[in-house]
Amino acid sequence: MNIRQQLDAFWAGDRPAQIPYTCYYHKLPQPLDHPALQQMFRDGLGATCFIPTWEITYRDVDLRDETTVAEGRELRRQTWRTPIGEIYGTWIDGWQRKFFLETPDDYRVMTFIAQHTEIAPAYESYLAQEAALPDYAVAVPRMGRTPLQTILVDYTGLENFAWHLYEYEDEVRTLYDALLAVFRRHVEIVAGGPGRYINLVENFTAETLGPRRYEEFLLPVYESCFGLLHDAGKIVGCHYDGKTASCRDVIARAPVDLIESITPPPEGDQTLAEARAAWPDKLFWSNINLGCYDLPAADLRRVILERIEQAAPDGRMLAFEISEQLPARWRESIPVILEAIKEARTVAV
Repeated sequence: MNIRQQLDAFWAGDRPAQIPYTCYYHKLPQPLDHPALQQMFRDGLGATCFIPTWEITYRDVDLRDETTVAEGRELRRQTWRTPIGEIYGTWIDGWQRKFFLETPDDYRVMTFIAQHTEIAPAYESYLAQEAALPDYAVAVPRMGRTPLQTILVDYTGLENFAWHLYEYEDEVRTLYDALLAVFRRHVEIVAGGPGRYINLVENFTAETLGPRRYEEFLLPVYESCFGLLHDAGKIVGCHYDGKTASCRDVIARAPVDLIESITPPPEGDQTLAEARAAWPDKLFWSNINLGCYDLPAADLRRVILERIEQAAPDGRMLAFEISEQLPARWRESIPVILEAIKEARTVAV
């Protein structure tokens, strides 16, 4: 089995020849023709390449994105201008410093933008990019976040989000409704397009929302929208790379097929054994903690074998990945993980 066949079996809930292990394509070390990296691909490492099956345009909205470099730091400013006002955000070296929404007027501008957002299929572009990928890479259609996660992660940031839910509740809910209409159209286009596994970039972590807000804002969107994807034969995965324990019961009821980037402690707060007990029917595409890559080879091997035993003793419903930061010791550690995965086919922990 090559990596594409392994992932097909994983997504179907079948047992692949070995547990898949992938890295986000844009996080791979450069150059891609590095001999050590090419050997890892031959040994089973795969790359996930996120490609949209859709394209977005805006009516009566002017988007300006400016990047400059000052004192060795990359400064970025994105400005959205509309007939009713403008909003902007800033980043330094890729980290957002100023979020778009700070006042009720900002919410009105962003609601206008959402109401003037148009999404159209881009299936041919996806298929062309997929066809150009090397054999160790797998194309994955990716969607944006659901409405409340978009507001939290992209538009307000955590500190403002908590304050705005209390102080600007009407504005938050009005924007939420406008974004929900966009999201539903987005789902329709993705459901009609290519790709079997659909990835949502939720960036969910339970301590920022809690079970009550999850049930109020996330679960209804999943329940009302994901059926269309399932009817089209899609596997739906959500990027939950943070803590999940406080929401485990409501997540168990969510029609999410796959928990992507699930990470054991200390970054997360559930071991794979705990997560499997809570969600026996969900697929896990588990990020391996960055600190694990610094372990001695024998300890790293033991960790991987233990996690396989916890989540996939029968070799099903588990894959590993690098979804966050590329480990500094990738040359030394990735081969150890690949060997442990191969060993797991015949050796019990």
